Amino acid sequence: KSKRWLNRSYFSRFPVAGLYRTTQTLLTMLPNAPVLLKSASTALTRAARPLVLPRARTLGLAAPELLQTDSLPKYHPAKLAGRPFLPGSDSRGFPATLNPIRVDFPAVFHPKAPRDADRLPLEEWGALVREVVDRELLKTGALLFRGLPIKTREDYARLFNGTGLPPRDYVGHAGRREQLDANVYSSNDDPLEFTIDIHTELSFMPAPPQKVIFCCIKSPGEHGGGETPISDMRGVMRDLDSSLVERVRRRGIRYVRNIADKSRNGWNWQSNMHSEDREEVERFLAGKGFSYRWNADESLSYWFSTDGLSEHPGSGETFWFNQLTEHNASCFKVHPEFMNQMTDISEFPRHTSYGNGEEFSAEELAHVREVQWKNSYGFHWRQGDVLVLDNFMAGHGRMGCNPGVTERKIIASITKN
Repeated sequence: KSKRWLNRSYFSRFPVAGLYRTTQTLLTMLPNAPVLLKSASTALTRAARPLVLPRARTLGLAAPELLQTDSLPKYHPAKLAGRPFLPGSDSRGFPATLNPIRVDFPAVFHPKAPRDADRLPLEEWGALVREVVDRELLKTGALLFRGLPIKTREDYARLFNGTGLPPRDYVGHAGRREQLDANVYSSNDDPLEFTIDIHTELSFMPAPPQKVIFCCIKSPGEHGGGETPISDMRGVMRDLDSSLVERVRRRGIRYVRNIADKSRNGWNWQSNMHSEDREEVERFLAGKGFSYRWNADESLSYWFSTDGLSEHPGSGETFWFNQLTEHNASCFKVHPEFMNQMTDISEFPRHTSYGNGEEFSAEELAHVREVQWKNSYGFHWRQGDVLVLDNFMAGHGRMGCNPGVTERKIIASITKN
């Protein structure tokens, strides 16, 4: 009934990392625990944060700190215009290459003492990452942390748990991804050569995530492609044709899903809904206000309309916030697995239109894509990189990997706030 036991004098008797692990274990054992227990985990994280410094001293380390650098990493700009498997890249106004990152987008941080980085528990690096996120993310919209001692999915999960950020699930997503850990997912499992269009994550959902976090476990290399481009959504809002923005504001966007049963396709409703129970899926869809139907081939179709712009929950600023182009069926015309199919555009796995059902014109789609990519920036992944995005201020996508690349492992988490 009280959180008074969550005080620093109690914590000081125990290693910080052990407290993180114990709390997370308790939450795993009690998945239906009341909200109080989850809020206690957040309180634990915040109260433990001041103990990072004395913990470092007991290990004989310099005071741990994450410093911002103005030195930008070398970047070989990815080709955009005319790129195979990139939706819209054949349009006349498409930018030639992806921009290198700016000093402030993303802001880049690294450990003050890189040689000692692997001696501090990852949960405690997570607490330091959280401090930077709380202080800096709303200023720039994107933060890149380099030099953290992350080599495996388990390493990243420990760091994420250490941040104390409230995780959000991916139920109802419309892409291909696998849940790897309690709060960790593969970023996307589309064919490596395919380039994923710029979008804001789950922006079609009633309660979208506020932060998106990526971590590189296996880099495709400096010449392998596979970047995660990040888009300055303030710049996108500035450069979009105002009449188009107004139409989307008034009419909204309709999203349509046609998702196969797992017996027919790897891209299936059981994976998207995190359930094989039809009644559970129906309750989820009805609870969101979505229309749906089960088809004769066991596939699921559902559709709904929502806003295409949104106010930032912190600043109140209005952003272009949707997956208008990424979920438009025109993407499948250049998708390696669908490009040779003559399927009617309404039968592809995803499609978007205006909220009243009117199709977006080819010119409108081309304009949005050109503006989004014009305001996008890239960098080469390194193992251990952690990229934190404000989901309203920064869109993202995925560059296709270059021929010969067979492995790229980027994992992801999303948070409620």
